[in-house]
Amino acid sequence: MRVTGTLVPPDGPEAAAHFTVDGLEVLEATPAPVVYGLVMERFGNYVVVFDADRDQVPVFTASGRWVGEAATADAIGDLIDAYEEGGLR
Repeated sequence: MRVTGTLVPPDGPEAAAHFTVDGLEVLEATPAPVVYGLVMERFGNYVVVFDADRDQVPVFTASGRWVGEAATADAIGDLIDAYEEGGLR
């Protein structure tokens, strides 16, 4: 990636420099990394992460708040129910 613009030095030793971007140019695209065996799935307001190498299933809210870790995929519903009832906060 090439970034062009103007750099303005700081006014003093504790001030921040400012950079105004005039252009961005992609010189070469890179392939996106692929994670094998990892799947994220949404259950309403919750996101779960299935990992082929683990039985436990981490559960988060869609906003990113940690809910907990279900012992198995079958226990996800119980974990979410307990969280909604205030048992895990």
